Amino acid sequence: RIDARQAGFMGAEIGATIPFSTFSPALEGFGFTGGGGYSRSRVETTTGATSSIPGYSKWTANATLYFERAGFNARGSARYRSTFLGDFTGFGGSPTPPQAVAETIIDAPIGYDFPPGSALEGLSLYVQGQNLTDERFASVANTATPLQVIDYQIYGRRFLAGFTFKF
Repeated sequence: RIDARQAGFMGAEIGATIPFSTFSPALEGFGFTGGGGYSRSRVETTTGATSSIPGYSKWTANATLYFERAGFNARGSARYRSTFLGDFTGFGGSPTPPQAVAETIIDAPIGYDFPPGSALEGLSLYVQGQNLTDERFASVANTATPLQVIDYQIYGRRFLAGFTFKF
């Protein structure tokens, strides 16, 4: 049981979006958006033990390079989260507090929006690749001995194709 009066949380976050046309008109449509965050959390249980708040990574970051021009759009994105305290249910329904291992996920969508006045106005086509590096989700008993794996899941890469229509 957690006594909320003994909980502590602090953090900072920074982000930026930079259109590359700021540097040269030849780079119109290209840009970068991204950010990073730091958080520190602490809770004290009724037994007096302290730990971090489950689900909070100390470090997170995301970065996207993009191109959007003349109806065409493409992005390459990466997101990172450092190790965090998990909050999973073990065998018999008892809670287990493993450390979820840090991960980096890479995604890339590409699309095209048909222009106003064209016969296909309102139609957008897209293709997406998710988790392109086939990153796993893993948790360990503690980070000091990372060989004590509790959970290891491979979700695989996902590829999607589709369309939207606005009218």
